[in-house]
Amino acid sequence: MKPPMFLRFVFALVMALAVAGTTRAEGVRARMEQRLPALDALKARGVVGENNQGFVEVRGEGDAEAAKLVADENQDRTVVYANIAQRFGATAEEVGRKRAHKIAENSAPGVWLQTSDGTWHQKK
Repeated sequence: MKPPMFLRFVFALVMALAVAGTTRAEGVRARMEQRLPALDALKARGVVGENNQGFVEVRGEGDAEAAKLVADENQDRTVVYANIAQRFGATAEEVGRKRAHKIAENSAPGVWLQTSDGTWHQKK
């Protein structure tokens, strides 16, 4: 017996959304990997730093290109944090703060980091 047309439609819609979600996540990951070298160069020059919320901030004498790169990176991080939060029953803000700690641990010496109290320092 064939399932009713409505159920077939719902199943097809759910599958399409699942594939779209996977494709979107892959797109975010690819964009983040692609911009990583430029972001690392800006960090090395002290133009951007990692804040205590898991996002990048323009710190030095940035230009429009640096600002665009930071905005794009933070937009993708927002998507990633929201996805992780949804999977683990947390908030995106909690995920961002936890990610900020990991980013700080893994950052290269000289990268500007923001502590939990909001002060900035360069990693030694």
